[in-house]
Amino acid sequence: MSAIALETTQIAAPARVGFATLLAWELRHVGRSRLLWTVIGLLAAAMLWGAYSGAALHRAQDAAIERSRASDAQWMRQIRERAQRYAEPAPTSVPYWQDPTDIAGFSRYFLRAHSYKPNLPLSPLAVGGSDLMPSRLPVKLETPFGVEPAYDFENPRGLGLGRFDLGFVLVYLLPIAVIVLIGLLSTFERDHGMLRLIAAQRVGPRAWLGARVAAIFAWVMPATLALLCLSLSVAGANLSAAIPELLASAALVVAYLSFWAALGFVVVSAWPGAAGAISLMSALWALLAIGLPLLGSALSQRVGDAPTPVAYVDATRRANDAIAAERDAIVGAMFRARADLAPAIDKVASIDYATRMSFLAPETERRLQPLQRRQEHARDLRETVSEWAGYLSPPLGMEQALSLLAGTDAPRQRRFEHQTRVHQLRLREWFYPRIQRQIATPTPRPIANSYGRMNFNEYADIPVYTGAELPPLARAAGVAPMAAWLLLLAAGLCALALHRLRRWPTEL
Repeated sequence: MSAIALETTQIAAPARVGFATLLAWELRHVGRSRLLWTVIGLLAAAMLWGAYSGAALHRAQDAAIERSRASDAQWMRQIRERAQRYAEPAPTSVPYWQDPTDIAGFSRYFLRAHSYKPNLPLSPLAVGGSDLMPSRLPVKLETPFGVEPAYDFENPRGLGLGRFDLGFVLVYLLPIAVIVLIGLLSTFERDHGMLRLIAAQRVGPRAWLGARVAAIFAWVMPATLALLCLSLSVAGANLSAAIPELLASAALVVAYLSFWAALGFVVVSAWPGAAGAISLMSALWALLAIGLPLLGSALSQRVGDAPTPVAYVDATRRANDAIAAERDAIVGAMFRARADLAPAIDKVASIDYATRMSFLAPETERRLQPLQRRQEHARDLRETVSEWAGYLSPPLGMEQALSLLAGTDAPRQRRFEHQTRVHQLRLREWFYPRIQRQIATPTPRPIANSYGRMNFNEYADIPVYTGAELPPLARAAGVAPMAAWLLLLAAGLCALALHRLRRWPTEL
C-alpha cells in the first residue's frame, strides 16, 4: 500500500521548470512590453542624432583640410608666377623678405607647409578629442619642436560641455536604458505582490530571475547592434572600409551591455522594489561614469613634474632673450666649427634674419629640451594613468576604446604631432644646407640686375608631408583587452548574482 502511494505521489509531482523554458516564455513576455520598445525607440533617436552630430563635425574638419590644401596649391602657383616676373631686369632689387627666389627669404616668408590628420572611415562612432585637438598644423622651420597649434574658433563653453555624439549615447545613455528596463521589468512581480505565487511554483529563483534578465539582454543587444550600423550608415560612415573596426565596436558594445546587465542582475538579486533597484543602479552609474573619472582626473594632474603653461612660456621667453643677447657669439662659434663657414667669419654680423635663424632655432630647442622632456614625460604618465583608470571605470574605458576605433583618440594625436615634428626636421635638413651655402659661396645671378635674387627655384622638390596610420587590424586589436575585461567583469557579477539567488527571500 505504501509503495502504491509513493508511486502515485511521484507521478503526480509536477516537473521542475527549466531555464530554457522560462527563457522562451520571458522572450515573448518582454517582447510585448511597451516599455521595451519605448526605450529602444528613444535610444534609436539618440543614436541617430549623435552619429549625425559627430559626422557633421568631422565633415567640416575634412572640408577645412581640403580648403587648406587648395589654398597652399594656389599660393604655390602665385609664387611660381612671381618668380618668373622677378627674373626680369630692374633698376633695383627686391628685399629678400619679399623675394620668393631667395632661398632664405622663401624659407621664412613664403614657405607654406601643413601636416594633416584626416578623419578615419568610422569617425562618426565617437568625437573623442577631435573637437579639441587640431587636425591640421602649420609647419614652420623655426617653431620649437615642430608643433604650432592652429584652432578654429568655437564657443569655449560648448567645448567644455563636450558634444552629443554616438559615443556619448553608447557610453552614458545605453546603461541608463539597461537600468530602466531591468529596474522596472525585473521587479514588477515584487512590487505587485505576485512573487509569492511564483515562488510557490516548481521554479527556482536563479532560473526565474536569470531568465528575465537574459530576455531583456537578448532584446536590447541585437537592437543596439542594428541601431549602431544604421546610425553609422545614415551618418555617412564608409563601413566597407572599416570592417575590422566595425566588428570590434560591435564586440565592445556587447561586452559593455553584458557588464551593465550583469550589474543590474546583482542589484535585483537582492529582491528590491523598482524604486530601490533603479536608485541603487543609478548611484552605481554615477559613481562609475562621473565620480571615478573626476577623481582620476584630479589625481592625474599631480602625476609628473611638468612645468605649468605659464612657467613654460616664461622659460621660452628667457631662452629667446638670452639667445638674442648673444646671437653673434653663438653663430660665430658655429661658423668656426665648420670648415666651409670658417673663412666667412667676418659675415656673422651681416647675415639676414632668416639665415641667422637657421643657426639659432636648433640652439633654442637645445636649451628648452629639458622642459620639453619633462612635459612629455608627465603627459605619458597621465595617459598611462588614464588608460589603467579605464579598467576601474568601465564607462571611461569604453569611451577610450570607441575613440581608438574612431581615430579620435589622444595617442593618434600624439603620433600626428610626432610625424609633424619629423616633417619639420626633414624641411630643415632640406633648407638649412641650401641657406647656409649662400653665405660663403653665394649663387651668382643668372641675369644681371634681375629684380629677384634668383638663387632658388626648386619649388617642386620641397619635401611634402606624408602621414602614416595604424592599420585597421591594429586599432581593432587595441580594444580587445577592454572587451575581454568587460566580459570578465560580467561573468564575475553573474556568478555573484547566482550565488545570492540560492533561495527565495524569506520575507515573501
